[in-house]
Amino acid sequence: MRRGALLGIGEATADGTATAVVVSRPVNMPLIRILALVFLASMALACGGATKGMPRGWPDLVLASDTLCPDVAGRYFDSSEPITFLMAKRRVAFDNVEADWAYFELAGHADSALTVTVVFRDSVERTGTMRKGTEYDGDYYCSDGWLRVAGSGGPSRWASEVRDQDFYPKRHAVRLAPNEDGALVARLDFTDYAEITVWCGDGCKGVPIPGTFDTRSVWTMAEKFDPDLPPPVARARQRVAEQTAADLERAKADRVWQQNDEAENGPPDPERDAVRKRALSALVPGMLLQGVGPNANGWHLSVEFDELHQLEAYMTRLNGSGSVAELRIAPLYRTRTTQGRWTDVVFIRYEP
Repeated sequence: MRRGALLGIGEATADGTATAVVVSRPVNMPLIRILALVFLASMALACGGATKGMPRGWPDLVLASDTLCPDVAGRYFDSSEPITFLMAKRRVAFDNVEADWAYFELAGHADSALTVTVVFRDSVERTGTMRKGTEYDGDYYCSDGWLRVAGSGGPSRWASEVRDQDFYPKRHAVRLAPNEDGALVARLDFTDYAEITVWCGDGCKGVPIPGTFDTRSVWTMAEKFDPDLPPPVARARQRVAEQTAADLERAKADRVWQQNDEAENGPPDPERDAVRKRALSALVPGMLLQGVGPNANGWHLSVEFDELHQLEAYMTRLNGSGSVAELRIAPLYRTRTTQGRWTDVVFIRYEP
């Protein structure tokens, strides 16, 4: 190797192997600047293509041109996804962390600034702003067609999804763009690398070693808001509930299951079965019926749900499920599960 040259990062070839690239170092260029350039180039290679690792079946992304910002304006469902946290919950102050959201909205042109509005189900609104800047200043910046959240420590809370004994994220990057269905997609890149530790007092960091970069990505999506649809989490739980119900129906056909059920619950009760059928038909998406049992002159229905408005809608539907003589929420039963869902008991009594 000639004097004044520095071994650079690995360059991927068509067969997946890597080759060393020699980076010429001008005699008058400081070594620290060379290392900085190599680090940036290594990060670029580590991140890979725009859609590398995106879940199969997701609609195509709609990226902007060059350094322009993608059009992220729109209304999106609230969820536990990183997008909601980074683009809404960190930007808007609110006084009740358990209040039910309807959606959050991004308005304006991302090439200048964005207004963030959170709308709760009781129609209360909270508003904040996001200022466009650079990687080191402002709330976000744009590059390679993505909107990138700047200077955010938020993604570190999702690092556990990729961390293992051989991978400890040292850098992260957040990229957002809409897709063809109008949803907002985020790619969280976590990068690990080997480094040379140089002691230089408090505040120093190791020097990354070129060619050792490894990046893993977490893909998330905030669906386009539709007032006629329940939240995505509720729809997912509804699918699970439907699959569980189908599995239970198949199990009931098994003679062993029938014998065990009769030993545990006694002989079949046509009245209880009729009440259960009515209770199931009144469920709103996202709710689960945990049990039906006799109580006084009526029945107790044990239910599980995400948001209190679901219980209100369930009571309305129950009231129309037959000749109802009495319907109320039983006192002292409401509680939270370890997953954060509500459980409660409804008392219902039908006319004879």
